[in-house]
Amino acid sequence: MPYLLNLLKILIVLVPILAAVRVWHMFRARAMRTLAANRGFQYIGPGAPKWWNPSHPRLSPPLPGQVAHDFASLRQVWNVIEGRQNGVSVFIFDSVMGWYGKGGGATCTFIACHGEPSPFGIGTSRDFVIQSHGWTVLHGRLLWLPWPISVKRLDSYLKNLRVGACEPSCR
Repeated sequence: MPYLLNLLKILIVLVPILAAVRVWHMFRARAMRTLAANRGFQYIGPGAPKWWNPSHPRLSPPLPGQVAHDFASLRQVWNVIEGRQNGVSVFIFDSVMGWYGKGGGATCTFIACHGEPSPFGIGTSRDFVIQSHGWTVLHGRLLWLPWPISVKRLDSYLKNLRVGACEPSCR
């Protein structure tokens, strides 16, 4: 009987947390679709994962080849948005970053822009910027931890992409 009582206590705590996360993902997906529509981008999807730590990565829809390769720790990708802003190819997506066999993972938002120098400017972001193989990738962080970027801040980044930073094909 004490075993069942302890299990019930755990469920009473766990179920509302899981429900809150699912509701947050539902509102996040709606906001990401609205962002894509307002910017003239394409919302590719898919929806948020049901489980945070899959045994095999699920990177569909596909990301640009080099972005997927450079961020091999991406375990899940969802809310993928694709478009062009000020002549720059842009991918925005939410993901779970983690290492296989280690368990766990952290939710994080990425903005990948094809072009160097950084279309985000230098030293203007509290988020982390990486440049690799012609792509500039900004990802959200809180202190040193990966973190989702709010849709409002994503919109601000898109508004402020530097016009002069564009991929070679648009010059």
